[in-house]
Amino acid sequence: MTGLTLPGIGELSYVIWDWNGTLLDDAAYCLDLTDRMLKAFRLPPMETLETYREKFGFPVSAYYASLGFDEKIFPEVAVLWMDSYMRNEASIPLHSDAVEVTSWIHRQNVRQVVISASKIDNLKIQLASRPYFEDFDPPCGLGDIYAGSKTDIARLWLRRRGGRPERVLLVGDTLHDLEVARSLGCPCVLVENGHQSKARLQAAGALTCPDLTAVRRLLEKGL
Repeated sequence: MTGLTLPGIGELSYVIWDWNGTLLDDAAYCLDLTDRMLKAFRLPPMETLETYREKFGFPVSAYYASLGFDEKIFPEVAVLWMDSYMRNEASIPLHSDAVEVTSWIHRQNVRQVVISASKIDNLKIQLASRPYFEDFDPPCGLGDIYAGSKTDIARLWLRRRGGRPERVLLVGDTLHDLEVARSLGCPCVLVENGHQSKARLQAAGALTCPDLTAVRRLLEKGL
């Protein structure tokens, strides 16, 4: 954990949650799908979560290019990958502490919302198959499967809520989440067990925690 500040739970009106890698424990699932795709296109697989977490990033088009995919076939590869992902999405576990921590936040009368770079239709399917977040506000996602930036939808959400950014906490697992939080002007904490490595997150100046339980501990006391 870095030495940055985080408000206590009593100072918050909202928690914005990222979905993939933050509440949903899908990094290993994504590694497996991507390695199978790489092998199908005769490209070298990543093989380990450590390698995956060093390579993964947004926009996903740039990430695919870094793996060796020709940018001309990115739309085709993205469709194939997403079809495979959604085929067995119900098998993907939540992080073991996701329900406990979000339920605790709800009991503190803090509202919660998922804002994701996933296509909104797919996000709704995934949330519906995991009925633990029914007290959340309606989720926000993108209009396509290409996992670009969610900055604009987050800004729109905040503007519609009329909330004070300093009373909104964003919890995520990637540098894009940090970028979104900085754009909103709200505090942010990133978990280290998602899609990007602790070293990458902290090198960018992020406040990080090993997992969601550690996030709760920080919120209980504030920093």
